[in-house]
Amino acid sequence: MSSAASSGYQYPGAGHKRGISEATGMVSPVRPARYGTPAESSPEGTYKNMRQSLRPLPQPPNPSPPASRPTPPSHTRNHSHGVDSPATRNPPYQSDHTPTKPLNATSRLNGGLGRSDSRAMSSVRSSVRDPTYSPSTSGHMVTPDLDTLQKSSTSHLRTLSKMTECGSAEDFGISPFAPEVVGMHGRRRLQRAGSTRGAKGSQPSRGGVGGGWGERNWMDKQRQFLQAYEYLCHIGEAKEWIENIVHQTLPPIVQLEEALRDGVTLAEVVQAIHPNRPNRIFRHPKLQFRHSDNIALFFRFLAEVELPELFRFELIDLYEKKNIPKVIYCIHALSWLLYRNGIIDFRIGNLVGQLEFEHHELEEMQKGLDKAGVSMPSFSGMGANFGAEPEPEPEPVETEEERVVRELSEHEQLVLELQAQVRGAIVRLRLGNEMQQLWDSENMLVQLQSRIRGDWARQIAEYRLNMRRFAVDLQSASRGYLVRGRQQGEQQFWQDREPQVVAIQSLIRAKKAREGVEYLTARLGQQESGVRGFQAAIRGALKRRQVDAQCQETHDASTTIEQLQAAVKGSLARSRIIEDRQRLEQQLRSISKLQGFVRGYNLRQQQAAVTTTLRRNETLWRALQAVARGQIVRKAQASARTLLLQRSSEIVRLQGAVRGQTLRRRVADDRSVLLGQTAHIVHMQAAARGRCLRKRVAADHAALQARTGVIIQLQGLARGCLLREGNNRLLENLQSHTPAITVLQGLSRAMLLRNEVGALLSDLEAEEDMVVELQAAVRAMLVRAKYAEKKRFFKENMEKVVKIQSFVRGRQQGEAYKSLTCGTNPPVGTLKGFVHLLNDSDFDFDEEIEFERLRKTVVQHVRQNEMAEQYIDQLDIKIALLVKNKITLDEVVKHQKHFGGHVGSLLTNSDMASKDPFDLKALNKNSRRKLEHYQELFFILQTQPQYLARLFKRVREQGTAEKDSKRMENLMMGLFGYAQKRREEYYLLKLIVRSVREEIESCNAVQDYLRGHFFWSKLLNGYIRSPRDRKFMRDLLGPLVRENIIDHQELDLESDPVQIYRSAINNEELRTGQRSHGRLDISREEAIKDPETRKTFTTHLQDLRDIVDQFIAALEEFHTRMPYGMRYVAQQMFQSLRDGFPHENPQDLLQMVGHWLWKSYLQPALTQPEAWGVVDRALTPLQKRNLGEVAKVLSQIAIGRLFGGDNVFLQPLNKYVADSIGNLCQIWENVISVKDAEAQFDIDEFNDLYARTKPTLYIKMSDIFAIHQLIAADISTICPSRDDILREVVHELGSAKSNESEMVGVSSKEINLTLNPKLHDVEDPDAAVNALFMETKRCILYIIRVQSGPNLMEILVKPITMEDEERWQTLLDEEFSADSHKRAAYSDANALVDITTLTYAELKRTALENIVGLERAGRVTRHNHYQDLLNAIAVDIRTKHRRRVQRQRELEGVRLTLGNLNEKASWLDSQLQSYNNYIEQAMVTLQNKKGKKRFLLPFTRQYNHERELARSGRTPKFGSFKYSARALFDKGVLVDYVGFSDRQLAQINLTISSDAVGMFFVEASQGSIVIPGASASVPLDDLLQAQFNNLGSLVLWGDGAGGSGGGGGGNGGGGGALKVNVNLFLHLVFRKFYRDD
Repeated sequence: MSSAASSGYQYPGAGHKRGISEATGMVSPVRPARYGTPAESSPEGTYKNMRQSLRPLPQPPNPSPPASRPTPPSHTRNHSHGVDSPATRNPPYQSDHTPTKPLNATSRLNGGLGRSDSRAMSSVRSSVRDPTYSPSTSGHMVTPDLDTLQKSSTSHLRTLSKMTECGSAEDFGISPFAPEVVGMHGRRRLQRAGSTRGAKGSQPSRGGVGGGWGERNWMDKQRQFLQAYEYLCHIGEAKEWIENIVHQTLPPIVQLEEALRDGVTLAEVVQAIHPNRPNRIFRHPKLQFRHSDNIALFFRFLAEVELPELFRFELIDLYEKKNIPKVIYCIHALSWLLYRNGIIDFRIGNLVGQLEFEHHELEEMQKGLDKAGVSMPSFSGMGANFGAEPEPEPEPVETEEERVVRELSEHEQLVLELQAQVRGAIVRLRLGNEMQQLWDSENMLVQLQSRIRGDWARQIAEYRLNMRRFAVDLQSASRGYLVRGRQQGEQQFWQDREPQVVAIQSLIRAKKAREGVEYLTARLGQQESGVRGFQAAIRGALKRRQVDAQCQETHDASTTIEQLQAAVKGSLARSRIIEDRQRLEQQLRSISKLQGFVRGYNLRQQQAAVTTTLRRNETLWRALQAVARGQIVRKAQASARTLLLQRSSEIVRLQGAVRGQTLRRRVADDRSVLLGQTAHIVHMQAAARGRCLRKRVAADHAALQARTGVIIQLQGLARGCLLREGNNRLLENLQSHTPAITVLQGLSRAMLLRNEVGALLSDLEAEEDMVVELQAAVRAMLVRAKYAEKKRFFKENMEKVVKIQSFVRGRQQGEAYKSLTCGTNPPVGTLKGFVHLLNDSDFDFDEEIEFERLRKTVVQHVRQNEMAEQYIDQLDIKIALLVKNKITLDEVVKHQKHFGGHVGSLLTNSDMASKDPFDLKALNKNSRRKLEHYQELFFILQTQPQYLARLFKRVREQGTAEKDSKRMENLMMGLFGYAQKRREEYYLLKLIVRSVREEIESCNAVQDYLRGHFFWSKLLNGYIRSPRDRKFMRDLLGPLVRENIIDHQELDLESDPVQIYRSAINNEELRTGQRSHGRLDISREEAIKDPETRKTFTTHLQDLRDIVDQFIAALEEFHTRMPYGMRYVAQQMFQSLRDGFPHENPQDLLQMVGHWLWKSYLQPALTQPEAWGVVDRALTPLQKRNLGEVAKVLSQIAIGRLFGGDNVFLQPLNKYVADSIGNLCQIWENVISVKDAEAQFDIDEFNDLYARTKPTLYIKMSDIFAIHQLIAADISTICPSRDDILREVVHELGSAKSNESEMVGVSSKEINLTLNPKLHDVEDPDAAVNALFMETKRCILYIIRVQSGPNLMEILVKPITMEDEERWQTLLDEEFSADSHKRAAYSDANALVDITTLTYAELKRTALENIVGLERAGRVTRHNHYQDLLNAIAVDIRTKHRRRVQRQRELEGVRLTLGNLNEKASWLDSQLQSYNNYIEQAMVTLQNKKGKKRFLLPFTRQYNHERELARSGRTPKFGSFKYSARALFDKGVLVDYVGFSDRQLAQINLTISSDAVGMFFVEASQGSIVIPGASASVPLDDLLQAQFNNLGSLVLWGDGAGGSGGGGGGNGGGGGALKVNVNLFLHLVFRKFYRDD
């Protein structure tokens, strides 16, 4: 609802009504149905119209289209107009000498111009009067000038001033080059300084209110909400169409999206179209879970009417508000389809530009569209898509008269400008005079307006108060009625079902009673001996208590009993009196007569005696009589009152009867008397009435005389109201005869114009040549000026134009792509624009290479990390043994170097071995054939999960050791590439699911499955350690653990009362410093009785329940984000359990699957959050204990059982646990609701057979042989059938040991295997047709890129021109040039023809021949213009796009995995570095350890060597030893010294010295002379690496030095190569340099 409609002063036409804007509604002519009624002419209605006219418009009215001739403005009295308002202009046919009329009463009432406005208009008045006045060229309105308008009495000027608060003053500046206002010379059109619109003149709006500045200013501000405005208009169209269908009123437009979510409105549309069908519509809000049935009913209706899939929406688009624009789009399409099929006889309307919305509504809608992130459907041209638009009629032949009219209309703008200038001058003169009169009467007008507004305000306030009271009373009565009705309904409901409820209650009570009796009977039977005495005592006590209670009740009720007795006695007395009275009433008449006679006689006798006696003492007796009478009367009155009170009911009835009879008699008498005096009474009444009337008239006349002024004003208002009503009727009459008047006026103007034109032409005929030249010059000057202005304006706004063009092109491209991806039959033009998407660019090729490289790197990093973990674990054990002196440092160093040299270099190496496994130098023909068989083997193992599933079952039955199971797990994960690609992940999930099914089928009962420990669970644990699972755990558990556990350091969830009690005692002792008086050795029952312990225990349980509830709520919110793999395995496990155990309750099976999901997936991450990346730091023991308590409660809920005796103090949570079990089961049900793996991964079992790229596997040779050994060992179990294909492959492979020895030349690192299926003899019967179809698509792609047409058939039969041949040659040059890096579409298919050698005509002929062949095969048809080919190409484009998106996701996943692996490698590297530093320090300590000085024999070779080193000052830090080469040769250390014979070796000395840790210097000398080049620096790492590589010898220098991992640093020469035995040389080094004394 718009602001005008929501305010208290609503005017006719407010709100979103079709075809009527708010401005039109305010100034539209009077409607017959509204005017003439008392409500419209009331002061309230007038006040509303006046207030509405003074309020600023929320947004400008819609501009009306330019008319062929100016329309005279209609008269209205509802608005006060400014000086620029077109509503105050004279009609175009009014003479210049028309006298200006004075302001009437209506104008004075509606004027409302203040003193500030008078000053503001002084410049206009001066410009009209002063002929020399020229407007200022500075069109900029500064902020002080705008601020002064805040005090104006005109609301429009105040609004203009307020608009400056949210914008700069430049927004209201007038550009120097802005065009003038038509009809007002010197007045510039107001527009924003940065406006991008042209200088085109603006036409007045329909109602005559609002100028061009307001429209452009509004458009500048609302341009950003243009999409939201159009969308709201389309919603309004759908709302109007639905209302016409269901004949009901729908919520407002801005609320319609929410109203459609429950599907009730859509179901009502179906019900309205098919009223005879029994459709059930779920309307109640509590039936929210059934609202999807309403939408499903609508979907069935769409399928029935055959609405194309392009226009349909999904359930979540509406139910979860994922894509509401698609729903509105579907409603539009449905309306056109129903109209085309003749089901309904009206079409949906077009409200774009006819509705108005508030700024906040547009802003909220635009924010909603941006937040949803959905693209807006194209609502335009929908009628043409359904063929519902009428065919355009052929254009008629233009006649001579029409040509003249057309040529005159082309120059209509010049005529309009001239007329507008004349009218503007007349209007300015007339307005000047009128404004002068208004200024002279300003005080009077202000006072009059104030009084009128005050009177109207009071009337409106009183009316609103009355309406509020009425509404409150009505609401109260309605609520009371509804409440009473509801209560009566409920009461009637339970009354009707009282027997059933009583029966149910009786049954329940009986059951409970029986159970209680049985329980008590059983208990009493056990204690029968002592129960009887106890019962006797209880009976005695109860009997005494009952007697005492009766006595006490009797004593308490004594007063009540006495009152009851008195009431009974009174009742009996009254009964007797009534009986006596009845007997007396029977003899009443006789007794009365007798009593009357007796009383009369006695009274006369008494009166006579008394009279005689009293006359004697008359005065005294009178006084005495008075006293006696008073006493008697009082007594009589008292007794009478008592009697009357006792018989009040009978007396009342008697008095009523007597009075009635008396009154009737009196009335009858009076009536008879009055009838006799009728004439006199009438005369008297007339006189009395006349006198009273004269008095009243005199009083009224006096009162009127006193308020003469007010009455005159009232009469004036009344006459004004009557006059306005007359004017309205006159205007209504004129409005009804508008066509006739318009025709008459047109004829009159035409005659006058023809006369004037004839006279003017006769005058101008003589000067025709000069006029023509002048007109040509003027036109040329105007054209040049306009062109220069447009050119300059265009250049100044070039950036904005480019942005607009880019936006339009992007929008068109987006719409075209949407029709391609979502449409069923995309057109040729759309397909032509996106053909390039089928080409493989360099970017796609680089992405493929990058993904393969990253996948290789991931595999290598995984293996490196595994090796590092194994090595570090073993090294840790070695160091522990070294510390305990179980082994020597030599063994530790050997193990350290046995890993293969520097482990750090292995961890940081990211290059994968690229050695070709089929290298001709490394393999022979037999070895290559074996590798091909291995490729077939791994393909079978990947794609046929039954084999490995049986192997896993066999492993479980054999009870394989943990080490072997871990090795097998690593082999399986490596076989599936660690699930890095979607193909490997798909087959890994299939293997796990198949293994689950195998294990379930082998179990006889559910308990057997629950107690089993299966190998597939280990494989699944390795699978769920992926980054996406860690991210899910971090999103699910991260906020829960941080906010509830980590951030609350003082939180304690201990549930053991003894621990809580002891903790309280410890805190007390720490707080007071004194020993507590409480005992520590108490039981749990005693501890829970402690008040403080009980309070703390209750608080802990409440906190525990809140945290568990938060976890369940988080799981309910995030369960849709759980990775697909785990949900799929759970779904298949549940299905397998149902199939394997059909007699079990499905709810129990679901509970079992949920407990497995919790125990194996969620619980480890909750109890060890730091290991799963949920938190970034380690937890304290208290925090871990708190998580354990939370996990304990969640485990109890997941398993579906309440707390029992093991956790007796957690039993208070049983009610919460029972409630949560159902909620968690609902969550498990939602978790396992996933689609099939084939749909999720877009893969099936035949995908590898026709895939363009074959799957690859990166695996080590040792792993190949290990998998071969595993399969061959249990081949009988894996392949029970003798003719199984796997048996054939294993038989062809032979023995794993022989293959390993035969392929020793293959790289020991990872190799790349391309997996191939062993299905060479299988042929596809449709292969020829498929190849022809592929070739045809390829030809069609090139054809539609050369020629265009509405459909494919017309393009194929279209003639070929030279331009087509040139375009074809250009296309061939671009596509197949040598420097082109793109790969054309379908280039990987086996081409039947070479299109590069064909001309365009031959290409089309080939395509037609292929299409004929396909049509003969039934693949395409000409009935749809061969649209099937285009649809197939569109599917290929969409598939290509999905592949690119999938590749991006896989790249992101691999990069994330690689990052985690690098982090783990860094951590392993740090661990390894710490161990290496420890070993290095031990080696340094050992080398520096002197020990006991060795005794050297004098004059030996070693003795002389050390003396010579000491004398020269070259003693090495860690020692030096000199040996004879012959001695080392005899010991086997020296293998060979090329160039020296055995006899010469005795003359050669070898010196081994060490001056740095782990570095040894070897040199050869002959005598005291060092042999040139015979020296080398040998690192200990190189020696150990050579030993690890199983190298028997090592060349230190000479030819071959450094090869085979040999020592580096050799200088060469030295007579030849020196070769040493690696193991013996290491032994000599360790013995000499690493001795332990």
